[in-house]
Amino acid sequence: ILNISFVVPCYNEMHSIKLTISEIVKSLEDLKIEYYEIIIIDDASKDMTRSIIKDEIKLNNKIKLLINENNLGLGGSVQKGFYEAKFENIMYLPGDNCHPSEEIKKMLKLENKYDLILSYYSNINVRPFLRNFFTNIYTPFLNFLFNLKLPYYNGICIYKKSILKNTKFKSNSFTWQIELLVQIFKKNKPNIIFVPTLLKERINDSSKAFRLKNSLLVVYSIIKLFIWNLKN
Repeated sequence: ILNISFVVPCYNEMHSIKLTISEIVKSLEDLKIEYYEIIIIDDASKDMTRSIIKDEIKLNNKIKLLINENNLGLGGSVQKGFYEAKFENIMYLPGDNCHPSEEIKKMLKLENKYDLILSYYSNINVRPFLRNFFTNIYTPFLNFLFNLKLPYYNGICIYKKSILKNTKFKSNSFTWQIELLVQIFKKNKPNIIFVPTLLKERINDSSKAFRLKNSLLVVYSIIKLFIWNLKN
């Protein structure tokens, strides 16, 4: 990959965002990728996240900060980052420092011929039992609903900017990527590859995806997406 825009949403990640940036930069330096930007979207954090990002910008002018004055949710933040991205390759990566540079490099090393580079986690044992149990049901259920055969829907990924042109996801919840992938496969026949990656589970706190409010939003969003899929 010759050029890439990283889209990194974060909310209250003061303990993780600097480490996330370090892992991204290390992967780029190891592969000698010079043309890049790191777009960080601060989703109205209430801690010191924004201040830490501003300090990092002083050290690297390829880091850009987008600020949400009101919380837009993960989907809203990602969409904002996608809109601002200037390079043809766009990589989504959360700001929680769960993806080491070696795993990022696995995806960056691939030939520049894929429309989609999707990942799935090959070491799910690092996650709590309940979350693994849910994922083992969740992914097959989504494949059944939308007639797809994806190993995972919520991993880190690289999109070609050209394939995003005719798509627009409305979900602000953790289902944004499900909505985007369903649209892409509905409208295109993308050249795709799946990459196994290793996940480093969060240390500071539990995943935001499994909080009650977010879980309810996920259910609501999937129902809406299923109805849309039937109509289209």
